[in-house]
Amino acid sequence: MGSRKINVDLVKERKNASFDIVELTNLLDGNKEKTDRRKELEYLFYNDPEVQDKVPVDYLTHSEIYDDALRKSLHIFHKAMELADPQEILSIADAILQEASPLTVHFVMFIPCLMGLATEEQQAKWLPDALEMKIIGSYAQTELGHGTFLRGLETSATYDPKSQEFIINSPTLSSVKWWPGSLGKTANFAIVLAQLYTKGQCHGLHPFMVQIRRRDNHEPLPGITVGEIGPKVGFRASDNGFLKLDNVRIPRENMLMKNAQVTVNGDYLKPKSDKLNYGTMVFVRVLILDMVSYNVARAATIAIRYSAIRRQAQILPNEPEVQILDYQAQQFKLLPMVAFSHACKATFIALMDTYKIATTNMEKGDLATLPELHATSSGLKALCTDYGSGAIEICRRACGGHGYLMISGIHRLYATTVAACTYEGENTVLYLQTARYLLKVLKRQQPVPKKSVFGYLLEGNKSIPNSFNSPPSLNQLVECYCAVAQKMVFRAAARVQGFINAGKLPEIAWNLSHIDLIEAAKAHVQYYIAEKYVIWVNNSVVSSNLKEVLKQLCYLYLLERMHDQRGNFMMVGLSEDRMNKMHDYMLEMLSLLRPNAVALVDAFDFHDMVLNSPLGCYDGNVYERLYEWAQKTPMNQKQVHDSYYKYLQPVMKSKL
Repeated sequence: MGSRKINVDLVKERKNASFDIVELTNLLDGNKEKTDRRKELEYLFYNDPEVQDKVPVDYLTHSEIYDDALRKSLHIFHKAMELADPQEILSIADAILQEASPLTVHFVMFIPCLMGLATEEQQAKWLPDALEMKIIGSYAQTELGHGTFLRGLETSATYDPKSQEFIINSPTLSSVKWWPGSLGKTANFAIVLAQLYTKGQCHGLHPFMVQIRRRDNHEPLPGITVGEIGPKVGFRASDNGFLKLDNVRIPRENMLMKNAQVTVNGDYLKPKSDKLNYGTMVFVRVLILDMVSYNVARAATIAIRYSAIRRQAQILPNEPEVQILDYQAQQFKLLPMVAFSHACKATFIALMDTYKIATTNMEKGDLATLPELHATSSGLKALCTDYGSGAIEICRRACGGHGYLMISGIHRLYATTVAACTYEGENTVLYLQTARYLLKVLKRQQPVPKKSVFGYLLEGNKSIPNSFNSPPSLNQLVECYCAVAQKMVFRAAARVQGFINAGKLPEIAWNLSHIDLIEAAKAHVQYYIAEKYVIWVNNSVVSSNLKEVLKQLCYLYLLERMHDQRGNFMMVGLSEDRMNKMHDYMLEMLSLLRPNAVALVDAFDFHDMVLNSPLGCYDGNVYERLYEWAQKTPMNQKQVHDSYYKYLQPVMKSKL
């Protein structure tokens, strides 16, 4: 990766690896064939001058970043159409672009919505043009006044049987659609979520296909007020927009009617379940787990490579300055981030399998797995984005002063990840959705499928193992997580019931129990992740050397989380002595993993172009790159800044 000589410290680090780096790369990708395919596609672009940055993206304005990202996105799309399935190229495009592509919503939400919510006739009408990008779509759900609370959305779609049209309207300022990606300047169509009214009755939210701009000159259509909402924290290349609809008429056939229909005379035919339209949102939440794993892996790669190169102070007097990665505190900051990325990857694989099963069952009319999928994906999205954004911030701080530079690349990863704490459901609300399902299962109000991860709630009181191996097995640690989850759910349920018994309305009791309910949801999700991560490690078919490293990382993840929440685990019976032994074993894992630190992040196999960071480059020439990139800033293109002549010179030459 590059023609520079590799930093000697990184050469030594890589020689210290106890496992085959390529073998781990293949495991993380899925298998060797997938790694080979990814590299084949990557090489189509990494040497393509059309996607090379002439100026670091951090030096561009919001408008320039959008323009540059759209140009690159379309170049990648056209190249992909010639060489591969466009969907296959999306992850590579996102990696190259650094900032979110203006076309991401088109591929991740608009097209899946058409595939999941439109009838076969509607798909035949719109899907070919969408796949060839003759039409580019957005997904307009969130409004100025409401986001996660979908029932509160105000945009209306009123059916007029005389003209056989829906009248789409934004009746208030708070009903203006606000935030949809691609809407600001890119999309000419949008799937608009609106409250359906027919024959004077409201039937709740339904999706409608609305053309918002002309196809010949991209001008907004009559009744449409549309624009961009301005720079965001993260997603600087994405043209998130606003949309006001003033009694816009669309044909009856533009209601996406795979699940619910409105007849010519205005009769409403309701769907089998009101949850069917949530499929796209659940799918995006599943994808967010992979995004978090990917972003944390990139941040850890930058911070660990930098920590292997950066030398600071001494451990022993009169000795040379040491690599900061040799400090235990730095290891404790960064090595758990590698483990967390693996945990997210393992959880994503498990949840995607669940999603595929639920989707197949839904196609057959079986909706039994949908509630559990919704509850699981909600909690996982919340916890992983919460912890993931915090993990990336830890990586940034671990890079010291250089981490504050925007060109470090870490701030982009943080901004993208922390934004996900809000979109596709604000995290507090999602925790409470998971908690609601947990209590329904506990009260046997919700049927639980066989082998459900929620099944432990219907069993007797869980406790920690009577005796631990020395060290404890991974499965014994998972049992501890299960015991904590059950205890926290029982406690939250008892709190809610206590308020009800005292005469509070159930809704008031629920509100007064939010903190306990959220803690219960978090504990359940942590148990889910622990279980799936351990299964992934145990089932991985790899060499004994790599298996040992994978287990060490898994131990580190489980023990670090226990260390962070000692009180919860002691509450279910872990003694102080046992907790101290767990603490010692966690520190032992840091020591064992230290020689493999650089190899572990090398195995993520990120090209320098993907990291786009002078701190994280493969060859380790950090200081050279920092100095070179500084020369490229717009402010350094002139020796004397214009402001000198306007402001400084008059003051300096005046007689005050």
